Amino acid sequence: MTSLSIIIVNYKSWSVLEKCLESILSQGINDIEVIIVDNNSNDGLITKFKKKYINFKWISNKINAGFSKACNQGAEIAKNQYYLFLNPDTELEKNSLVKMKSIIDNFPNSILSISQLDSAGNIGFPYGNFLSIRTFNGIIRFLDRLISLENRNINNEKPFIKPNWVSGSFLLIDRENFNKLGGWDEDYWMYYEDMDLCKRANNIGIDIVLINSISCTHHHGKSSKVNLKTRVKAKTHSIKSGVIFIEKHYRGAYQKILKFLYLSSRIIELLILSPFSKVKRLIFFNLIFNYR
Repeated sequence: MTSLSIIIVNYKSWSVLEKCLESILSQGINDIEVIIVDNNSNDGLITKFKKKYINFKWISNKINAGFSKACNQGAEIAKNQYYLFLNPDTELEKNSLVKMKSIIDNFPNSILSISQLDSAGNIGFPYGNFLSIRTFNGIIRFLDRLISLENRNINNEKPFIKPNWVSGSFLLIDRENFNKLGGWDEDYWMYYEDMDLCKRANNIGIDIVLINSISCTHHHGKSSKVNLKTRVKAKTHSIKSGVIFIEKHYRGAYQKILKFLYLSSRIIELLILSPFSKVKRLIFFNLIFNYR
């Protein structure tokens, strides 16, 4: 890998973003371009960060444009051969980028990701199968794994695996393939955009690969749990984005059945949990009264 542009989308995630940026600097690699797109955090802290990280490029949006749009904005000014999209709550382990450089040529024409640990050091699962009738909610996914005898612990012991999709929290793609795909689909404000990108890549023969021998820490969800309003907006968009994915990638009766199962399962979940959770109540009302 000759050159790398790292693109990070931030929204009020300054404490974890600082850890992320420091972990990039600790890699000791000089030929890295770092681009941070701030989605209108509007809290005055960006000035401090621009001064501290003066060699990084900053884009300041006047609105929260969403994850996909902001990623594309970063890619538009990126100059290097490979794009690494990182979440601000992702912290690179020592030498992880050096290790990526040493193996990337082994996986041509691929989208790459790496193993992830949560804040407690537990192995996470930043990958999965495409949204389908077999995977439309958590219970169904669990039963499907039991039936298919899928063992993620075994997967973790392999040098690499080829899942359907990998998380956008650490996603590496070369400039040529990114442009061939048309970048991130901006219809997704937040969530499912990574699944969509990998689905479109899969459709044109680009491999999806997760490297288990390299890892990072993902302080999961820190960028979407800033306050109640942000949490509700993010979770509402998660449900909406699932519908967008279904409508874009499936047709006919299968699409209708999957859309019904997906939405009904989400609504039932919200109805059951709403008496005990203000967040669930607000998400439910957002979906019912302001769906589109």
